[in-house]
Amino acid sequence: MRVAYKLPLLLLFSAQAQASGFALIEQSASFQGYSYAGAAASAADASTIWFNPAGMTQIKGNQAILGAHLIVPKAKFTNKGSTTPLSTAITGSGEDGATIGLVPNIYWKGQYGAYDVGLGISVPFGQEIKYSDKSVLRYHATTTDLKSLNINPSIARKINDKWSVGLGLNAQYVHLIMENQVDVGTALGSPYTYSQKLDGHAKLTADSWAYGYNLGVLFKPAEQTHIGFSYRSQMSHHAKGNVKFTDINAAAASSFPNTGVSSTVNLPASAMLSLTQGISPNMTVLADATWTGWKAYDSLVIHYDQAVGGKTQSSTNQHFKDVMRYSLGLKYQMSDRLKLRTGVAVDETPVPNAASRTPRTPDSTRKWVSAGFGYEFSPKMGVDVAYSHLFADRSDVNYNNGSNYILKGYYDSSVDIVSAQFRWNY
Repeated sequence: MRVAYKLPLLLLFSAQAQASGFALIEQSASFQGYSYAGAAASAADASTIWFNPAGMTQIKGNQAILGAHLIVPKAKFTNKGSTTPLSTAITGSGEDGATIGLVPNIYWKGQYGAYDVGLGISVPFGQEIKYSDKSVLRYHATTTDLKSLNINPSIARKINDKWSVGLGLNAQYVHLIMENQVDVGTALGSPYTYSQKLDGHAKLTADSWAYGYNLGVLFKPAEQTHIGFSYRSQMSHHAKGNVKFTDINAAAASSFPNTGVSSTVNLPASAMLSLTQGISPNMTVLADATWTGWKAYDSLVIHYDQAVGGKTQSSTNQHFKDVMRYSLGLKYQMSDRLKLRTGVAVDETPVPNAASRTPRTPDSTRKWVSAGFGYEFSPKMGVDVAYSHLFADRSDVNYNNGSNYILKGYYDSSVDIVSAQFRWNY
């Protein structure tokens, strides 16, 4: 019976492994039109603060940007034989747990003497996934709600006509809610059914502030050639919160105390190398390669203020791998006021196999196709609009939570993104 009591701990906290599905590259509507090709080299507007702060040196005067990205994902799970520790099938529906999200960005770029200065406020991680309490996934996850906020003051300077450098500091806040059902019936050795109402409920709430930096270099070997490199540091969150259990059968209640929790979570570093190359007076090619160091999130250890199921901590290995993202884009200057954009990308998943894929991280390698435009209403005001469709590989699941609750099946996924931003030069 005690083995079964370990169930909710592993379910709750292994869920933090969110991978690229929770790492949001959606930080600019203008770069969205290129599938983010050339983002560290283009310096199209003040959103370069996120991708390469050195790019601020290419923006004349002061500029403010207000942007938003509407993300419409699909992640439909099909069950193929999920079981409990008693080797009985878990009944319930397969579901599409993905929900629509809105990601905002705010950027400001100004001047201070020989230096360009800026401030970016953005959302680097975030997603909400919900399954019903009667879903076949309910003992692994019902709710995953991750919200974040990143505050990024930056400074840059042009060294000469060819070289610019930039540096940013980051204060990052993360708030997480994770919920799942607790199979108390199996824990007590009884077959579970909905009518028995033996399912309990577990809810984890935790938050954290973390601090880091980003830096960049921009090189212009020729008037039509820009090369950019940028780096974002790893962020170590020392999260604290609590876990609460409700609707637990009295026979098992003593093994599920409400208690405080703590954990150190490493969110990955990243490095971006970008190129933009003019090939005609009206046409520019953009390219990009981005590395993300997800191995830093390989192991997760959770500490409990009170023992739960006879344990004071739990540990789970994420088996994540470092990944690459490659993109290629094209800009066409249709007129003085209108520029057209398009791009494609391949975005690798850090989830290595079906055994490491959880219903909180139904992630797979994605292929991007994007299009967009920028329009200048006047020298002071403009807008950027973009649309992307992400084709996701089918992602198989054969996940054992550590207490022999095995989730078997696969996800069919895709994502649609609509982005827009308003630019004001002053």
